[in-house]
Amino acid sequence: MKRRAIGLSALAAGLVATVITVSAVTRADTVASPEPEAPTRAPVTEEAFTRPPLTPTTEAPAPERERAELARAVSGAVTAVVPGTRIGLAVHDRLTDSMLTSLNADAQFYTASVVKLLIATEVLREADWQVPGGAEREELHAMLAGSADGVASALWGAYGGTEIDRNVAELMGLTGTSPPREPGQWELTRMSARDVVTVYEYLDDELPRPASDFVLSALADARRVAVDGFDQYFGIPAVLPDGEWAVKQGWMEVRDGLVLNTTGIVGSDQRYIVSLLAHLPGGTGFAEARTALTAGVAALAPSLEEQAG
Repeated sequence: MKRRAIGLSALAAGLVATVITVSAVTRADTVASPEPEAPTRAPVTEEAFTRPPLTPTTEAPAPERERAELARAVSGAVTAVVPGTRIGLAVHDRLTDSMLTSLNADAQFYTASVVKLLIATEVLREADWQVPGGAEREELHAMLAGSADGVASALWGAYGGTEIDRNVAELMGLTGTSPPREPGQWELTRMSARDVVTVYEYLDDELPRPASDFVLSALADARRVAVDGFDQYFGIPAVLPDGEWAVKQGWMEVRDGLVLNTTGIVGSDQRYIVSLLAHLPGGTGFAEARTALTAGVAALAPSLEEQAG
């Protein structure tokens, strides 16, 4: 497959300077974010990024009753902070190859910046899974670690727009992913929590190792303050500040509320994949929304620790 040649840095710079007005959605770069309360953790490089092997287990999957109770606890924690929030939840235990818990796992939610996982996959696929060098490598890292919207917009346009969603859905076998109805608005891609889990599994298990290491180390290097100034440390990184995680967060304002998503691979042995997607009602502020998703992950965390122990 022939790699596309694009002037990525110049294209991204031009798009960052462009103000996009859409009646249905406001990207988070137009929304003020409070100053973070704690510093970003130390940078994670590809050289320092490690993948401890998953130790085989004879554990049985969690009983259905326990899975349902855990889902109710997560949902209850979120809605106790912001009543009326709709969530999609899927937590996959990679050792037992089963869902630890799930709720509305096949319902579609707007991805916001979580779709950048699909954009990065398509860029690497068209390059025969060769990680680019120089400025393109830096831009891809910025899109994943710093959630750079300008880079995402440049790549979305250069690599086929909505065809990215279709191509990657076919590649990974995603069944709950739909491209945006407005072709230029990548953040309006819709995915299910179950599909997000599948994406992480594919990135870790199916990509050639250099490409996989590049993507996952960038996600492990997620900066507390995103390129647009938003505090990314809610949900997974807020609850596990010193823990092992590789995350892609998403946030945006839509006509009838807010979208906030926290997703990633967690655990010292990378045992779990967590996907918590949320649509919060109108009138909710981003600070309150971050608190709600952090409460949801906090309700989940003890079960992850019990299973790991």
